[in-house]
Amino acid sequence: MKEYPLVSVIVPVYNVEAYIEECLDSIIDQTYEKLEIIVIDDGSTDNSQQKIQPYLTDNRVQLIEQENRGLSGARNTGLKAATGEYILFVDSDDYIEVFTIKEVVEKLEKNQVDLIRFNGKAFLDELNDPIKQNSYDFSHRLQEEKIYTSNLYEANRRTFVSPVYLYIIRREVLEKNHIYFYEGILHEDELFTAQLFLAVESMMYMNRFYYNRRYRENSIMTTQSPERLKRTFDSYLIIYKELERLYFNDIYSNEQRKMIKRQMLSIYSGMGNSQIEKKLKEPSMKKLKGITKIDKLYLQLQKMIHSIKK
Repeated sequence: MKEYPLVSVIVPVYNVEAYIEECLDSIIDQTYEKLEIIVIDDGSTDNSQQKIQPYLTDNRVQLIEQENRGLSGARNTGLKAATGEYILFVDSDDYIEVFTIKEVVEKLEKNQVDLIRFNGKAFLDELNDPIKQNSYDFSHRLQEEKIYTSNLYEANRRTFVSPVYLYIIRREVLEKNHIYFYEGILHEDELFTAQLFLAVESMMYMNRFYYNRRYRENSIMTTQSPERLKRTFDSYLIIYKELERLYFNDIYSNEQRKMIKRQMLSIYSGMGNSQIEKKLKEPSMKKLKGITKIDKLYLQLQKMIHSIKK
């Protein structure tokens, strides 16, 4: 690299006093130094902000305080403040490997692609053993260090996962296409990543486990409340309608539309599997467009296959 480009690392924070230091340490200690680390305190009510204060002695770290707007709102604040050539999202209860940014930026600069995807490991809080079924490993479908262009949409369709912390993005792509997170919903990554994958023109994959995703035991074991289930369904409904709007927009190619349809089917299936009462979900689902009888048969077949594998 002739010059080291600035990388904006966006860290949304809400009540993570037990984890924020490990997260920030993993970013501060990166072997790549040209960073702006944007920490957004999204109205925390615990000691998160007190834990952040010592890190402000590093001039690369900036703290933005705001009233609670949720994860999407915090990330959007970070995006608006970012000035780096590349964007990396790190959730404040997770951490990244110390060589992550250096290795990825070297590939970005050498190959001049819009996005690089990589792997992630999931682990249960306070345990060393990874949660294998929740790990993100794309090596069976993506070819390492291949530059994807003409076959980009097919590659992302076949390996679509939504978490935004599994890639580094050229910021210009987000700005040029006005891509932000939809605020006020859950599972916002499902929409953001779909929009991003439609916008990028080139991509590479690095078969490295750079990201470490923490799962908290109580969040795994505790059954979701009826209110949470209803909010999840309502969020999926919004996401589906946004995808539906994209699907019927004639600016997209057939390959792009296939990728949108793949995500529509995923969201539709999630809505159908929701445990909320039928009288609450069926009227809304009947009004949805873009799902054909063949699509519904496909989803039924996939459900049968999944049951057999279990």
